[in-house]
Order: sequence, then structure tokens, then C-alpha cells
Amino acid sequence: MLRFHRDALDGCAAAARSASGAFAGLTGPAPDAAAFGNVSGSAAMGRAAGELKRLSDEAARTLGSRLEAVERALDAVERTLTTADGAAVRR
Repeated sequence: MLRFHRDALDGCAAAARSASGAFAGLTGPAPDAAAFGNVSGSAAMGRAAGELKRLSDEAARTLGSRLEAVERALDAVERTLTTADGAAVRR
């Protein structure tokens, strides 16, 4: 039974690790006014795209950081279970 729980914890930690890495990969330049051509409002669109990029980068960093924290917490739980299991076997 304990092996099943440790496998489940390891699987959850691996999923969190993978997802946090995916958020780190969300990078790239925001389009500037030139991307919208010579139309009315192209400068405003460029600024809006830059602001959207800034906010999405911030959200990706936050989510990636939280998923890394989940991974660390699951690792700590797994280590605690392993230690407790080892202590129980030695009794």
C-alpha cells in the first residue's frame, strides 16, 4: 500500500515539474506598432500587445513558481513517508 502512495506522489510531482517547465517556455517578443501596419491605432495596439505580454509573463512566472512549490512539497511528503516506513520496518 505504501508503495502505491509513493508512486502516486512521485507521479504528481513529475506532473507539476513538467507543467512548471511548460510555463517557463512561454516567452518571446511582443509585436510592436509595425506589426499592425500603417493603420489608425497601430501604436495603441502595439502598446496593448506589450502590456498583454507583460501580464502573461508575470502570470506564467507565478504559476510556474507555484507548481515548483507543489513539486517540492510532494517530494517532502514522499521523503517523510519513506523515513516513516523505514522506521516502522526497523521496529
